[in-house]
Amino acid sequence: MNTPIIHESFLVHRGLKYFRLAALCVIIAVIAYIWHQPLEAPNGGTWLGYTLGTICAGLVLWLTWFGVRKRQYSLGPSRLKVWLSAHVYFGLALVILATLHSGFQLGWNIHSAAYILMLLTVLSGVFGIYIYARYPSLMAANRSGLTLRDMMAQIAEADQEIRESSTGVSQELSTALLTAAQETRIGGTLFRKLSGTDPNCATTKARRLLESDYAEMGALDPNITKIIALISRKSNLLRRARRDVQVQTLMRIWLFFHVPMAIGLLGALVAHVFSVFFYW
Repeated sequence: MNTPIIHESFLVHRGLKYFRLAALCVIIAVIAYIWHQPLEAPNGGTWLGYTLGTICAGLVLWLTWFGVRKRQYSLGPSRLKVWLSAHVYFGLALVILATLHSGFQLGWNIHSAAYILMLLTVLSGVFGIYIYARYPSLMAANRSGLTLRDMMAQIAEADQEIRESSTGVSQELSTALLTAAQETRIGGTLFRKLSGTDPNCATTKARRLLESDYAEMGALDPNITKIIALISRKSNLLRRARRDVQVQTLMRIWLFFHVPMAIGLLGALVAHVFSVFFYW
C-alpha cells in the first residue's frame, strides 16, 4: 500500500507543537550538561550520560516504531501528520541529545559507529523532509487535476487518433506516426524514471519531423494540422506523465537509504548497550 501524500503542513502541524516539545527537551538537556560537573571529562558513563543515553535509546526505538506503524496500520492523513511531525522534530533533537550523551568524544569503536549511523540516518531523514515538503505541491501542479491513470488514458486516446490520421500522408511521416503510437514508453529503468525523459522517444522524433518538414503544409492540409495538434497534445501529456513518475520515484527512493540505515542503527545501538553493560 502506498503512503498517503502528506503536504508541507506536517512541519507546522498543530502550531509547531512537536517542534516546541523537542526544543524543550534539547534546552533541558543542554542546561543539564552545562550544570553537570563530573569528576572526569563529560562522557556517557556519568549519571547524566546514562540518563541521556536512555532517552536517546528510547527515541531511536520510538522513531523506528513509526516506520513499522505506518506500514502495519491504516492511518488517516490527519493521524499520519501527527506521527510524521513528531518523527521529524524528535529525530532532529536526537542528534543533539546523542552528542551530549557522548560528551563530544569519538573514537574507533562501536559507540562511535552507532553515533555515525545515527547521523547518517537523520541526514537521510532530512532529505526525506525536503522531498515530502516540496514534491507533493509540484506533483499537484504538474497533474492539473488529473491522475496518472487519467493521463495514460488520454495518451492512449491520442495514440488511437494518430493511427487513424496516419493514412493519406507520406510514407516517412506515416512510419514515424505509427512508431510513435506503438512505442509509447513511460517509466522503465530506475535511471529513466529519475531522469523524467526518454532519449529515444518516438513521439518526440515524430514531433520534430513535423516541425521541420511539415509545419508549412499544416496551413494547407487539415489532416496535417490535426496530426500536429495530436502529437503536440500527446507530447505534453507524456512530459507530465514522466514528470509524475519521476516525482513519485524520488518520493520513494530515499527510503531505500533511510530504512537500511535505521536498521543498521538499531543493530549498532544493541551492540553499544551490550558492550557498555557487559564490558565496561
